[in-house]
Amino acid sequence: MRILIFLLLPCLSGLAQSAGFNFVGKVSPRHAKDIQASSWSIGAETMDRDYTIYNNWKKYLGPLGIKKARLQAGWAKTEYKEGHYNFAWLDSIIYDMVDQGVEPWLNVSYGNPLYSGGTKLGAAMPKDSASIAAFAAWAKLLAARYGEVIDEYEIWNEGMHHNRNTVEDYTKLYVATAEAIRSVQPKAKLLALAIAGIHPEQADSFLAEMQKRDKLHLVNQITYHPYRQNPDEVYEEVLELRAVVNRYDPRITIRQGENGAPSQYRRTKALRNYPWTETSQSKWALRRMLGDLGRDIETSYFSIVDLNYPDEINRKGTLESDTTKKVVKAKPVYYALQNLAAIFDNTLARISNYAYTTSADSSLSCFAYQHKATGQQVITFWMDDNVPSDSEEYQTMDFSVSGGNFNEAVWVDVRTGEVREIPEENIRQEGTQYTFSSIPVYDSPVLIADKALIPLTTPNSGQ
Repeated sequence: MRILIFLLLPCLSGLAQSAGFNFVGKVSPRHAKDIQASSWSIGAETMDRDYTIYNNWKKYLGPLGIKKARLQAGWAKTEYKEGHYNFAWLDSIIYDMVDQGVEPWLNVSYGNPLYSGGTKLGAAMPKDSASIAAFAAWAKLLAARYGEVIDEYEIWNEGMHHNRNTVEDYTKLYVATAEAIRSVQPKAKLLALAIAGIHPEQADSFLAEMQKRDKLHLVNQITYHPYRQNPDEVYEEVLELRAVVNRYDPRITIRQGENGAPSQYRRTKALRNYPWTETSQSKWALRRMLGDLGRDIETSYFSIVDLNYPDEINRKGTLESDTTKKVVKAKPVYYALQNLAAIFDNTLARISNYAYTTSADSSLSCFAYQHKATGQQVITFWMDDNVPSDSEEYQTMDFSVSGGNFNEAVWVDVRTGEVREIPEENIRQEGTQYTFSSIPVYDSPVLIADKALIPLTTPNSGQ
C-alpha cells in the first residue's frame, strides 16, 4: 500500500515563483516508427465521406507518435456498383499509415444507396437479408485485402443511439459481418457497439442476445464514446460497463473508441456551446487519455484534424483546418499528445493499488507506473473536480510516496512539455519513502518522474 498526502498551498502565477524548479528541457517527440507499442489511438474518421482529406494532413501522423488510428472503411465509397469495388482510395491511406509505423483499425460502418442504410451519422443500418449479405461480403473483402496489416474491425458506429436501430437489428448485422471477417481472418479482433455515450444497458442487451445465439466468441471488445465536459466524471459508469461485460465473459475488454473536445466556443457536435479554448482542449485530451491509461483502458482521441461536416466544421481536431480542408496549423493539443505518446509506451507498467490520501480541497486523480526493466517510476496527477479551465496557474502540494524508485526525480508538465528539476531541499528520502514538497499542480496532468524515463531535448542539445 502506497500512501500519498497532499496539501494545497497558495496559488502560484507560473513556475517563476516556484523557487529552484529550474528549466531542464522539453519532452522530445518520438516518431511512431520508433515506438514499439502503446495504448493510444488517434481518430482518422470521416474520410469515407470526404469530410477530411488524408493527403492534407498525413505528414503529421507519424511524428505524433501515436501507434494506432481509427478510420471508417466506406462501403458506399468503395462499392460503387453492385459487386464492383474500388479500394484504391483506402489502399493509399492504409498502406501509408503502416509505412509511418501506425496500425489502422477499421470501423466497418454506414450504408450504401445501392442497397439500404444511409451514409450520415445516425443513419439506419442495413436490415433486409440482401443488404446485410452485401454489407458482410464487403467486410469479408476488407479482411481478405488488409488482413496482413490490420487485425481489428469495429462493426458499425453508434448504431443504437436514440433507438434508431434495435438490439435485434444490430445483432443480426453484427453476427453476419463478424462471421464473414473471421471466415478469412480467423484471428481478427472484433469490436462491438461503438456506443454513443457509455450506456451499460446497451452492452447488457447486446451481450445477452449474443449469448442466447451462442455467439459471444465473436466479440473481443466493447467500444464506447463517453463525451462529458469534465472527462473525469464518467468513470463510475465506465466501471459499471466493465462489470456488465465481465458478467458475460471476462475475456471481453472495453475500449474508449472516440472522444475529443473542441478548441473554441461554437456549435460543434458533441460538447457544443461551451467556451472551450485551445488550452482547455489540451487539458481535456490529456485527462481523458491518462484517466483511461490509469484504468487499463485502450483509448482514442477524436480527431487528428478538424472535420468539415456539411453543416459545420467540427473543431475537435489536433490540427486546425479551413473550409478547403487544408491544415492551417498544429494546435497546442497536437504537441500535448506528442508529449504523452513520447513518454507513455509499452515499456511502462501501471502500479496497481497505488493508494493516496489528501488533505486538499480539490479532488485529485493520481496513477503511478514503473519501467518494466529498471523499476524506475512515473507518477501522474491532476485536479479533476472541474471542467478543464483556460487558466495556466498552478497551486502547490506536498505528498509522500512509499515504495518509490527515483534516481533523479524531475517535474514534467505534459501539456507544455516543460521538464524542470525538483530542488534537493524539496525531496526527503528515507529508503523507499519519498516526501516531495511544494510541487506545482493544476487541472492538467503533471508528472514526477525519474529523469531517465523522459525523452529530453535540452537547451544545449542543438535540437
